[in-house]
Amino acid sequence: MVAKKMMMAEAKWLILFGIACYGFGALSVTADELYGIAQFYGTNGVYYFPIIGARGLWDAWVYVFTGLGICFFLCVFSVLMLQRTRPTGKRRSRSEANLE
Repeated sequence: MVAKKMMMAEAKWLILFGIACYGFGALSVTADELYGIAQFYGTNGVYYFPIIGARGLWDAWVYVFTGLGICFFLCVFSVLMLQRTRPTGKRRSRSEANLE
């Protein structure tokens, strides 16, 4: 029963890690597209987001880099939390090891 609980605790952090990595990859592609639009159209470029509609390049860069930062934070956070769910063996202090 304890092993199943630990696996479920690990699974949620792995799922969060996967979602964050997918988001990071998707936003990286979007940043590349924005760079191409900026090179071709200059400051007059407009990027169309599927949900929020058309935005100028400055707004688009802000949204994309904010999203990249959030995804990076979630990746690091999920890795740290995953490490906390694993049991660690009791380590002996250096002074105890020297006594033997």
